[in-house]
Amino acid sequence: MDEKIKVALILSLLSPFIAEVITGSTPILTAINPLVFIFLWAYYGAGVVLMREAWIRWGGNFTRLMLLGFSYGVIEEGICIKTWFDPHWKDLGTLAYYGRIAGINTVWAVWLTIIHSMLSIVSPIIIISTFYPEYKNRPLLNKKGLILAAISFTVSGAILFLFLNPYTPPIPQYFIAIIVVIVMIMYAKKISREILPHIKLGKKHPFIHGFIITVLLFIVFAIFPKTPVPFPLTITVGIILVLMFYSTMPGLTDKKLFLLIFGALSFWMIPYDIILELNHALFMSLTGIVAWTVLYLKYRKRFSHKECNQRYQQNNEPQRI
Repeated sequence: MDEKIKVALILSLLSPFIAEVITGSTPILTAINPLVFIFLWAYYGAGVVLMREAWIRWGGNFTRLMLLGFSYGVIEEGICIKTWFDPHWKDLGTLAYYGRIAGINTVWAVWLTIIHSMLSIVSPIIIISTFYPEYKNRPLLNKKGLILAAISFTVSGAILFLFLNPYTPPIPQYFIAIIVVIVMIMYAKKISREILPHIKLGKKHPFIHGFIITVLLFIVFAIFPKTPVPFPLTITVGIILVLMFYSTMPGLTDKKLFLLIFGALSFWMIPYDIILELNHALFMSLTGIVAWTVLYLKYRKRFSHKECNQRYQQNNEPQRI
């Protein structure tokens, strides 16, 4: 198998595993069902590969990656599954009424856009860039591969739209989601430099920073709605936190960038999956611990072998197409 295809396949598997399995949205015992697995792979896998290809081909910077991640979140939750609008969606909880304005679950919309950006798109892309540095700035797909990925993403997205949630959203609000996606993708393509305010971590460990940001995001969107905190404040704090997360990325070395992502994922892999297990989601704690251990061992291997660093140095020039 061509190594580029191998890397693309690994990337395509990482996205549904991180976004669906680790978060408990699709518990491991459900995800191993062949039909569920194929569908998650067809949608998430194609989505993350397409977003990475756009990021690399347009010239990689972290503002662009953030916007592409946000775009993916809006496509999935706003356009395909329509959870932005459905007040009866099973996962909403208090967010079915907290922040619901003009037919839009605003707090839920912001939260899921952030989650998909961080977990479905950015984390798997950074992980692949870390462990396969020779492909860090190189496209993985040729024209045929791009077409196949686009077909997979479109068909699986249409299935989500038609069958996963039969709710019919209000037309004006639905078009808002479409316009948001178009604007973010156009802007992501257009920008030529970082526009995020650069936050330097200094001596603060990026792993700790990533972990703390994720914990705070969880508190803001899972706890604040159950308190008297007004929903505009919840949304504002959540946006500030995610911008603080992305604003630390420019200038980080590969090692520190991975540790930032690893810290963010560690919240979901260890404490959160243990909580899920205690709430009768079988084998979730084992899944999280094994995933964390694998990432940690690969991180140790990656940054303890000189030949890996040499491979990166030979292939670190960006390629625009």
